[in-house]
Amino acid sequence: MKKLAVVLMLVGVVTLLGTAAQAGFVNPTDSPGAAPFTCEFPSPVNQHNWTFDYSGPSLTMNEAIHSASKDLVLMSGQTDSDPTFTVVKTIQNTSGIDWTSYIVSLSGGGGATFVGGSASAGGNKLQTVDYIHPAAIKFTGAKAVKNGELLTLSFDINVPTSGLFNFTLTQEPIPEPATMALLGLGSLGLFCRRRAHC
Repeated sequence: MKKLAVVLMLVGVVTLLGTAAQAGFVNPTDSPGAAPFTCEFPSPVNQHNWTFDYSGPSLTMNEAIHSASKDLVLMSGQTDSDPTFTVVKTIQNTSGIDWTSYIVSLSGGGGATFVGGSASAGGNKLQTVDYIHPAAIKFTGAKAVKNGELLTLSFDINVPTSGLFNFTLTQEPIPEPATMALLGLGSLGLFCRRRAHC
């Protein structure tokens, strides 16, 4: 009788593991007609390369940020459960301005949220992580990300839906205050010089 109970328990565990392995993002290769996981970048200013691994799932993004303004990533796909995936972003600061913090936020119809405690920064840049709310993370640190340097960020996103989803990941590097003050003074100087010659 005990052997039968053990066998039934093992069958139940294997069934649960098999179900969990099949859950998550729907891979169009396995389910023809399913919506693939996609990333679209409306801003032509910045460069992005990305890959998505359905077996993970994980999203790897390599970016060159030429502007300190907000940059949008439109994400969409299809799930058959309530999946969580990991985003690893390697960002090169090519904006010409040093960054003292970096904010990543989520919005849109997918209801996506960040998984608390999952965020981190590689290297020694922007190591302090503050979850502003479930849909926003702020990375800060004593050492600024200087122009030309790389920043690697990692965080988990949960997509609490089954079926089609879409949401927007907004990323915004925050310029160093001293850099912004210098730019402001330079602009003021040019304005005053122009007024003197008019």
